[in-house]
Amino acid sequence: MRRLRRSTGFVVLCVLEIIIPIGVSQSANLLVVREVPGQQGSAQMGDTPSALLLLRQKAKDGDAEAQYLLGKAIENAREGTNDYSEAVDWFRRSAQQGYAKAENALGYCYYSGRGTAKDDSKALYWFHAAANQGVANAQFNIGSMYGNGSGVRQDFSEAANWYRLAAEQGFTEAQNNLAVLYYQGSGVKKEAGEAIKLLLAAADRGSGLAMFNLGEAYVSGRGVKRDFAQAMEWFRKSAAQGFSSGYYGVGYLYNEGKGVRRNYQEAAAMYRKAAEGDLASAQTLLAKLYFEGKGVPQDYAQGVEWLRRAAEQGESTAQNALGCAYLKGRGVKPDARKAAEWIEKAAEQGYPLAEGNLGYLFQRGEGVTLDYPEAYKWYQLAAAHGSAQAKRATKSLAEIMTARQVQEGQVRISLWHERNATSAQSSDIGEMGRVSVDGVRTSD
Repeated sequence: MRRLRRSTGFVVLCVLEIIIPIGVSQSANLLVVREVPGQQGSAQMGDTPSALLLLRQKAKDGDAEAQYLLGKAIENAREGTNDYSEAVDWFRRSAQQGYAKAENALGYCYYSGRGTAKDDSKALYWFHAAANQGVANAQFNIGSMYGNGSGVRQDFSEAANWYRLAAEQGFTEAQNNLAVLYYQGSGVKKEAGEAIKLLLAAADRGSGLAMFNLGEAYVSGRGVKRDFAQAMEWFRKSAAQGFSSGYYGVGYLYNEGKGVRRNYQEAAAMYRKAAEGDLASAQTLLAKLYFEGKGVPQDYAQGVEWLRRAAEQGESTAQNALGCAYLKGRGVKPDARKAAEWIEKAAEQGYPLAEGNLGYLFQRGEGVTLDYPEAYKWYQLAAAHGSAQAKRATKSLAEIMTARQVQEGQVRISLWHERNATSAQSSDIGEMGRVSVDGVRTSD
C-alpha cells in the first residue's frame, strides 16, 4: 500500500490516481502531539460539589495525590477554554513532592504549552522525573521527543530505548512506535518479524492503531504473508475501536476489490466515516469517488469540499488535485492564481505530479509570472522523483532556453535542495502514537 502514482499528464485532476499509502501520516514528522485523555480527577472522590471541596481541602493541606487529582479535575472542567493555569499550578505542587503522575502531567503542559509557556527542556526534565519512577507514559513521551527531535537532537536509537521500556510495561503506543522503528530500521536493526510481534502485543491490548498497522502489513506482505482477508479482519477490528484509519483500510479493500468483491458504495461509506474523523487521506479518496461518480452521485462541488478539507491539513495529493480543480473549473469557479497556490503547496512537499504541474504553470505563465528557470527547476525536481514525463518536459524546455536561463534554473535547484536538506524523515509504514498527557492507563 505504498503511494503508487502513475502520471498520465500534467495539469490533470490527479486525485484520480491516488492509491492508499503505506502509513497515513498527517505530518511530515514521525511523531506529532496528540493528547490522550487521562484520569478524571474529581471522579476519584465522587462527582459532587462536596467531594470536590474535600479534594481541594486535601490539596491545600499538602496531599500530593489530591493536588494531582485536583489539577486533573480543573483541567477536565475547563476543557476547551484554554484556561489551564490553575491546573498547572496544582500539577507543579504535586510534582515538586515527587508524585510521578503529576511529573508526567506537568511535563506534558510544558511540552504542549497548555496553561504555561511551551518549554521543551522543562518538559523533558519532568518526563525524566516520572520515567525514572517507572511511569510508562513518561518513558513513551521521552521516546517521542527523541524520535521527533523536540528539545533534543533527533536520535532514533535513544527513542527506541525509551519506547522499549514503556513497551515492556504493556504501553500500546510504545509497542506500536517501536514496531514502526523496526520496520524502518531506525535506531534498531530492521526486523519486520519483531515489528509484527510488537503490533500483535499492542493489538491484544485493544490498540486500534496497532490493528490498523497489522492490516497494512497483511496488504503489503511485510513481516507476514500477503493476505487480504486477514487485512480486512484487522481493519474491521480497528474500525470497531472507532479508529478512523480502520474505516479507511476497509474502504480501500472494497474500492480495490482485494479480498472482497469490489463495492464502491461500501468504499464510499467507509471513506466517509474516516473522513468525518478528519483523516485527510480518506477525505481525498472520498473526493475521488465524487469526481468519478463511483458509489456516490457524481458531484464535483462535493468533491472539491472534501479536497479542501484534506488540503488544509497538508495532504499533498489533495492540494495538487484542488489546484487542478481550480485550473479546470471543476466544482469551483476557474482561478489560475488559486490553482498555482495549491499546486505549489503540494510541490513544496516533494509530490512529483505537483512539481511537474507547477513547472507547466511557470512555463506557460498561468496563475504565476512566466519564468523558464523556475519551470526548469520544478521539472527537474519532478524528474528526480521519478517522473518520466517531467524528464521529457525538461529536455523540451531546455531547447528554447538560453544558457544563462538553464544555469539559473540549476542554481535554483541547488538552493532548493539546501533549503530542504533537513526535512524530517517520514514513516514508511503505519501510524505513530503521540505524546500524551497522562500515564494512568498503564501506570496505576
